Amino acid sequence: MIRVDENFLSGGENCAAWLYLPDGPGPHPCIVFVHGIGAVRQVRVRAYAERFTGAGYAVFAFDYRHWGASEGAPRFVCDIRGQHADIHAAIDHVRGLSAIDSRRIVLFGTSFGGGHAVTVGAARPDLAAVIAQCAVIDGLAAAVKAPPLLALRWIFAGLVDQIRAALGGGSHYIKLAGEPGALALMTAPGAEAGYRAMIDGPSPWRNLIAARFILWIPFYRPIRHAARLTPRLLMVVTNKDEICPPR
Repeated sequence: MIRVDENFLSGGENCAAWLYLPDGPGPHPCIVFVHGIGAVRQVRVRAYAERFTGAGYAVFAFDYRHWGASEGAPRFVCDIRGQHADIHAAIDHVRGLSAIDSRRIVLFGTSFGGGHAVTVGAARPDLAAVIAQCAVIDGLAAAVKAPPLLALRWIFAGLVDQIRAALGGGSHYIKLAGEPGALALMTAPGAEAGYRAMIDGPSPWRNLIAARFILWIPFYRPIRHAARLTPRLLMVVTNKDEICPPR
């Protein structure tokens, strides 16, 4: 397996990417890997790439705008529509690479990226397949399960951030992952330690997210797009996931 640095434009801004290539001559089938909330390429992507390239697939992983080594300000903002645009741009970029078989491109998303894979995949009949792993496919269903006190703290933080953004002020951040009782987006037991354990080496990852994202969660429902998928779909559901529960 070799890794090649790549870059592509989305919305006029540069997105940083890695292309992992398997041994042997191409063109190769390719898996476009889209990560979850707040994750960057250093968060366990290499482990996936090793397995997939071992099976003969190339892997294309990138940082969303506002995250990692990609451009975009303010930082640590999860812009759902913007991330969809980034994924479309990544697929288009991969289709133009000589090392890649443009007829065999698979979109693989995990966690929040799994919801993105379903949503974007429904608009991409040119994909060979879509894989959604432990996916967030119904933000409304996830939101109503939040503890009431935490939900109120989320909403207040989100409103503060949204108002500051509207007035041209700096972002209001909360922790991306924290222990139960913390003001964080993910508060399942071991969430913060588990997230940090997945980081491979030096990384631009920080345990922050702009709180305005919380206000958008109930309105993000990828499940509504699933029926329009024309590529083959594989859903990987985990029984013991406390962050993206199966029910």
